[in-house]
Amino acid sequence: MLKNINRSNLVTKGNENRIYIFLVIVFIVLAIAYPDFFSSSNIKALTTTCLLPILASIGFTYVMIGGNFDLSIGAVINAGSVICMGEFNRFFTGFGGDSGGGGALFGAWALAFVCAIAIGVGIGALNGFLVAKVKVHSFIVTIGMLTAVSGFVYTYSKGNTISVNSYALVDVIDKPLVSAPYIEMITPRFIVVVAIVAIFELVLLKTRWGYDLFMVGSNKETAFQAGINTEKKVFTSFMLSGFTAALSGALFAVSMNAAVPNYGERGIAPLMMVLASTIIGGTVMTGGSGSVVKTAIAVLTIQSIFNGLISMGMGFDAQVLSAGVLLGAVVFYESFSLYRQSLRKGERPALLREAEEMKHRLPAKT
Repeated sequence: MLKNINRSNLVTKGNENRIYIFLVIVFIVLAIAYPDFFSSSNIKALTTTCLLPILASIGFTYVMIGGNFDLSIGAVINAGSVICMGEFNRFFTGFGGDSGGGGALFGAWALAFVCAIAIGVGIGALNGFLVAKVKVHSFIVTIGMLTAVSGFVYTYSKGNTISVNSYALVDVIDKPLVSAPYIEMITPRFIVVVAIVAIFELVLLKTRWGYDLFMVGSNKETAFQAGINTEKKVFTSFMLSGFTAALSGALFAVSMNAAVPNYGERGIAPLMMVLASTIIGGTVMTGGSGSVVKTAIAVLTIQSIFNGLISMGMGFDAQVLSAGVLLGAVVFYESFSLYRQSLRKGERPALLREAEEMKHRLPAKT
């Protein structure tokens, strides 16, 4: 009996921390197959590519914990990027351009980020309203929003890349704080992402709001009976998803000094990356369980695999295949786990123990 309990606890702990185990395994394999994987330059490149999907997946994790999906996240990322670049050009010109000096630059970038974040929060609020108040399934709402926002992005950008002539902000947000090996990856953009991850994780684990969100995802009816405003929690989670998606798109566009209306069409789509990372990180598809930190670790794990594949001379097709295999395997595992849980529903431990005792009392078959 003790062995069974220990084995059960071990399996449970292993499942809860599977992403850390997976990360260690991936690192060991890549270190053997690609000796330069842990070089300072590669670690910096790997960390930089992780920042956008990590930031975008924070709000998405909140939505999934609440028992919903936000499939419009890729379009919101693109919206945040093109709005930020486009509105900077508009405001910078209005403030006098280069003749306006540093004040024109600061004001234009500040207003551009406000506009980008506002569009993301607005899209999230509309998603949340339709899901929480109108009671339309999140899959239907966000698929429709994906199409609508993508159309808006192409209309706004006229299907073209929007670039800016100022490199002042990119020189700031991506400048290493310390120019030393393995530390040069720490930039202001890196610190912003890490800080947001930490804040959102603390909100989940240490506040009543986070506790209520877990309850809503676990059992919405029970949460409602407990006095939780379930509609408000769902609405807010979608707004936060729009916020982090738009902010990630804006920061990414600034780092590239340009925005494209179709980021992710070639290679791994942002939605695919965020969805895979969130599920692989342990957020349950039916809601009620998840972690922002584990989602971030999952992004690092998947990007490490992509990094290793590129280093071995493989292209985007291999990345797409590996992401699909990973996501498919985890979805299958989660579905099987949910099936096993459904079989155990309604079991009465006392009756199970009694049945086990009766089984031992029966005479052996001859």
